[in-house]
Parts: sequence; C-alpha cells; structure tokens
Amino acid sequence: MTLPKKEKKSYLEIQQSRKRLVIAARKQDAEALAAYFLQYGVSCDTKPNKGKAEVTLQFPKGIDRSYIESVLNGYKKQSLGLSASSC
Repeated sequence: MTLPKKEKKSYLEIQQSRKRLVIAARKQDAEALAAYFLQYGVSCDTKPNKGKAEVTLQFPKGIDRSYIESVLNGYKKQSLGLSASSC
C-alpha cells in the first residue's frame, strides 16, 4: 500500500510582508496563479526572488485577506479536480 502524493499546490500560503499580502510561488506556478487571481478581479505584482526559483506575488495594500484566501483555495482545488465555485 502506498500513500497518495502530496498535493502539488499545497505549499502556496499567504504571508504578510510590510503592509501587503504576498504569496511565494514556484516560477512555473506564478504566472498561472497571477492569471487566476485576475479572473477574480484581483491584480498583483510579480517580483522574482533573487537566487531562488520562486516569484513573489504582491497584492495591493488594504485588500481583503479572506477574499485572497478564498481565491487561493479555489486555485489549489483545481489540481484535485474540484470546483472553485465557492469563491
């Protein structure tokens, strides 16, 4: 018996950086994640992390954290084949 593989997008987490919400993502996920947020009316800036294979998505100041969490959870559920209709 083998255990299921860990969900590939589960590493994505919202963090507070200065006065902005940010998400650190692998380069291959960052573009798709930024486009996904844009579909829900949320634009973000992408900044490459020096020396790492990561990109930081920075959200506008004052944006509602619970909304960002909801959209992010919908993105994570996509890889499981679940609907993101709860966003």
